[in-house]
Amino acid sequence: MKKQIIIVTLIAFSFPSFAWNNHAGITYLILKDHWKDQKTPMVKVESLKSFLTKEKNSIQETLSISEEWALARLPHLTKTKDELKFSNLTKESDIVTQFYKALRVNPNHKATLYVQSVPKKNGKLHPLGQLTTLNEKGKLVNETFLSLQEGQMIGADEVLVSATDEPDYDLDLHLFEDSVSEVGKVYGFGYQPFGNPAVEYSSQAPFHMGFFYEPKIIFTLAGFLKRTYPELRIHQFTELSKLAFSKGHPYWGYRFAGWALHYIQDLTQPYHSSVLPRVGASKQIRVQLVSIVGYQTPKDNMIQFVSGRHTLIEEYQYYLIKNLIMTKNWNHPVVTSIMAFGANDHVEWKSIDDLRVNVCKEAYDAGEPTDEQLENLNIPKYETLYEENHPIHTILASLLRNTSKHTRAYLDALPKKN
Repeated sequence: MKKQIIIVTLIAFSFPSFAWNNHAGITYLILKDHWKDQKTPMVKVESLKSFLTKEKNSIQETLSISEEWALARLPHLTKTKDELKFSNLTKESDIVTQFYKALRVNPNHKATLYVQSVPKKNGKLHPLGQLTTLNEKGKLVNETFLSLQEGQMIGADEVLVSATDEPDYDLDLHLFEDSVSEVGKVYGFGYQPFGNPAVEYSSQAPFHMGFFYEPKIIFTLAGFLKRTYPELRIHQFTELSKLAFSKGHPYWGYRFAGWALHYIQDLTQPYHSSVLPRVGASKQIRVQLVSIVGYQTPKDNMIQFVSGRHTLIEEYQYYLIKNLIMTKNWNHPVVTSIMAFGANDHVEWKSIDDLRVNVCKEAYDAGEPTDEQLENLNIPKYETLYEENHPIHTILASLLRNTSKHTRAYLDALPKKN
């Protein structure tokens, strides 16, 4: 019976997962306020290959620091196989590919030189095909990407804005044993714990979600929910950012920091820190049990309703942020929630060890009221933007204020900002 419950629960949690759809827009608004009283640092654009070539003797040590931390923190994580390590670099190796394999990310990721134009401006367009390997480009087709040249000077804010969106482009695509990839068979992440391996975007979900506060009985019956990896990514990219800054590569210092921020921002989203908000453990188990005997409607309704609200808040946020930046509506309540921060509003980023308590617990606790408020709106899906006083903006303002707060804290803790 326990095995049956686990199997059915696995199916129940295989609906598509989403993240904050507009990391670049949110980060643009945060920096617009957070760095308003200081001169934006300018950095020299540098290719990843150049950075890796110059610092190849330090890369493996940095990655090992992250792995040691993660192995102690994540019991489900396995060690990186020796053949994947960056220290196995040879003259024949592709240094960028070897780096990706050492990180255990998508080896085909294209860390090209570009910026996401937020707001839109003129420049040489950067083709989407040079940015992502995703077959389904989704909302990326709505964005404007501009090409950069190595050696070009650019504002650190533009690097960060662009980088916070980048992990969604394919960085964590097809990394599991049952994925349609060769690396999934050697990376050691096992079978995809939840989400549908056949759905391209869904294969990234376990790296962008973290469930740490579900009832014990849920973890007992569905232990696979513990197998998430955002903390690994945050630590890896934070350590690489520190290395880049310390060795005189500020462009990659900011770009790696932006990659780390992506996962932090994801974890501020309640649906990324709670499996099924407002659905108690007893109900989850009950609907799984009745589905075993063929009565699927309660389970299907439960998943559909919660995932529908998850999708709604993400879709609405994406189009709202784009519209507010385009119209420069800085007085909108959602914008002021992101930008209007005083000295007493800031929190301190101490270490990644505090992430679960400071970020994930806050998001988990917001899950139930957020889900209830969204249900009361009776909006089945995104169709249009509403007037400023619509209650959906109150919901988003509360959530994105937390995103802004933790983004600022992380940025303030960067070892070097110019």
